[in-house]
Amino acid sequence: MNSFQYSYTMKFYKKIVLFILIFVGFEGYCQNTLDNVGLTSATPAAGAYSLRKLSSLYLGSAIQVRRSVDNATQNISFDSNGNLDANSLTSFVGSGDGFLTIWYDQSGNGNNAIQNALLNQPKIITTGVIERSNGLPTVIFSGSQFLVVNSTVFNNDLTGCLVYNASGFNNRSGLARSWFNMNGIFGSEQPGGTTDFAYGIYNNKFTAGNGPSDNSIAGNTTVNDNSIRLHSWTRNRTTGQINLYANGAIDGTANLNTGTFSAATSVAIGANQTFASGQVFYNGYVSELILFATVLTNPRQTIEYKQGLYYGVCALATQPSPNNQSVILGGTPASLGVLSSDPDATYQWYSNTTKSNSDGTLLLGETNKTYTPSTAAEGTLYYYAVISSATTTCASNVSGYVRVGIEITSQPSNSNQTVIQNSSVNSLNVIATGNSITYQWYKNLNNSNTSGILISGATTNSYTPLSTDLGTSYYYVVVSGNNTILVSNPSGAIKVTTTPVIWNGPTITFSKANYADYTLVQNQDVLTNTVKLTRANDQGLFNIAAESRFGGVSPSNTEWAEGLLTNYTNLTYRTWQQAVNYSAAYSVDKTYVVHLINENVFLELKVLSWTAGGNGGGFSYSRTTCLPPSEPAASNQSFNSPATVADLVVTGTNIKWYLGSSGGTSLLSSTSLTSATYYVTQTVNNCESARKPISVAIISCSAPTISSFNNTTKTYFDTNYTIIPPLSNSSGVFTYMSSNLSVATISGTTVNIIGPGSTIITANQDAHGSFCIGSITSTLIVNNIAVVTKNGQITTSNPNHVNKNGSVGSSSGVNENGQAKVTKSN
Repeated sequence: MNSFQYSYTMKFYKKIVLFILIFVGFEGYCQNTLDNVGLTSATPAAGAYSLRKLSSLYLGSAIQVRRSVDNATQNISFDSNGNLDANSLTSFVGSGDGFLTIWYDQSGNGNNAIQNALLNQPKIITTGVIERSNGLPTVIFSGSQFLVVNSTVFNNDLTGCLVYNASGFNNRSGLARSWFNMNGIFGSEQPGGTTDFAYGIYNNKFTAGNGPSDNSIAGNTTVNDNSIRLHSWTRNRTTGQINLYANGAIDGTANLNTGTFSAATSVAIGANQTFASGQVFYNGYVSELILFATVLTNPRQTIEYKQGLYYGVCALATQPSPNNQSVILGGTPASLGVLSSDPDATYQWYSNTTKSNSDGTLLLGETNKTYTPSTAAEGTLYYYAVISSATTTCASNVSGYVRVGIEITSQPSNSNQTVIQNSSVNSLNVIATGNSITYQWYKNLNNSNTSGILISGATTNSYTPLSTDLGTSYYYVVVSGNNTILVSNPSGAIKVTTTPVIWNGPTITFSKANYADYTLVQNQDVLTNTVKLTRANDQGLFNIAAESRFGGVSPSNTEWAEGLLTNYTNLTYRTWQQAVNYSAAYSVDKTYVVHLINENVFLELKVLSWTAGGNGGGFSYSRTTCLPPSEPAASNQSFNSPATVADLVVTGTNIKWYLGSSGGTSLLSSTSLTSATYYVTQTVNNCESARKPISVAIISCSAPTISSFNNTTKTYFDTNYTIIPPLSNSSGVFTYMSSNLSVATISGTTVNIIGPGSTIITANQDAHGSFCIGSITSTLIVNNIAVVTKNGQITTSNPNHVNKNGSVGSSSGVNENGQAKVTKSN
């Protein structure tokens, strides 16, 4: 070789070496085919982040790690098997913590994920131990860690394939349009932006959010449970279609927006956005994230299959349908299907009596990808498949129920019924198919078929509600049989009411002046004790007996209908506000029927005037009144002192006593009486009679002197005895009572001995003449005497005992020791 040849050769090799050095220094910045996840060069990635080698062409490192001991950094590559070089990683970090400063992009595009701020760097080693998921190295994000990728390549069409474990700390929730508050895993959300996006955890589900429509789509799978999962997504910016996939199967789909978008200049891994204001972080592991600037179908499924094999996750392209099915006995239900991404996977189907994909019953011979449930027997079952592949065995989602032969074919009537208390109610009926079914009816105060009250004995397909209790109730029936529980619809409202009371008596006029004090009774129309209509200085009518101010359903305990009292049964009743068409001024000169709901009273009311706005709250109307019942039957009365209202004698209904002929409130029954005129009324159907005057005289009296009511001792063998009345200077009649009825009872003046013990006998003397009532007490003691019967048994009650002479039933006996005992004291 001459000098020229040598010089040329050396220059050539220097160029080769320089090219290699430049290539390695740029961590492989050329497009790499991700052949290790089954792709060809026809599917170039936009970003590829993993702790395993995704491309055999990639010559760079997996990550750059900072160690906590001195903050030194080092690139960590792969071992000979394409896995993360764990030995190099642990050797460099030592016993401290290791943090990611760079997660290198293996796609060859140089879209590295970087974090220079120490506090925001996610962790890969904790106290010398590598973080792992399913035994493989992973990266943990916990609270404020995220990486930044400076690129616009992710703004348009996008496919993402993610391997992750989300923790329960991902608890952000809210409305779909507030998706920007999600715990973001990958995103570029911008305040007020319309071209931003984010993918992460929201309302416990994996969620995709898009700025142009300010909306989001959530998957069906609850994900914040620390389980390892595959979640993929596709976004078509032209059509606006977004699809979510969980472990290979469709998990959610929506069309959120259309148009061209390219505003985001950076994206975050581990947060919803890259800038601090409004940033929300992800909590959990991320093991792999592969991104494509296009919408993929078959290549996506290939990646999911490869990810499932490597990470030990069951990736299913198809899951059993979650839709419920009801079929007749011997009918043909829709088939259920499941499909693994692994073409070599095997299948085994199971049935279950509960909605669970564990502890089911193996179905012999059902080892295909599809299964058609049997309809040979009545009942309800759920189905799932167990799929086995080279690296994992997993169960599919559980299907919707397949119910065979049991069905409610006719529901209870939804027609409302209003019936008078204790009158007949139309029966409720249900028709159900099935051979071994039972029925149980329930009552509910709400229009619902849950949380009702079981009706004892109501166990047939027909039930007639009772009308004993006032109020509105609903009814439903639970139909059961062969692992099947069906709940009927609730019936229509069954309203039990009293006989309607029609107030068609004289018409009166009520008015309240502007700014009059509505808390004063003279500014309240007192219809009943529970309905008192008035108005504040503004707004509408309200019932001050139950409300402090006007509200949306005021006045409470009333409903209103425009019309005449003569047609009250055919009117439609609503709230006052609805009846006046939300404009009280509209109601002037109009006539309404008012229903007092609790009292079941109907009256007619015509609005005469109404002060609009906040100008004082004046109003007036005329209304009908009730036809008062007759006065109660009562006469003048006199009592010895003391006496109370409760002592007054009167015949009538809902009696009330007053001090005056008008006005005032009724007296309590404990009110002490004086010599005066009192006024009594009766109320029938919420209508009070006129007040009837009754003269009451209270006579002064002195306490009687009562004595000679001595204590008494008896035995259980004694016969009944007659009380000797005590001595008294009053001629009032004595009555007697016993305090302990298990010892003695009293009928008139006869004491009946019941058993041993003691009781207080009280003698009560009525008032008479100038003497008041009086009383005196004594004590009765009844002793137990044990003696022997003629059969040699010991007794305290058998009268067939013997005395020392062997006679039966005498006033004496002998005890077990032969001692004589007196058994009767009288």
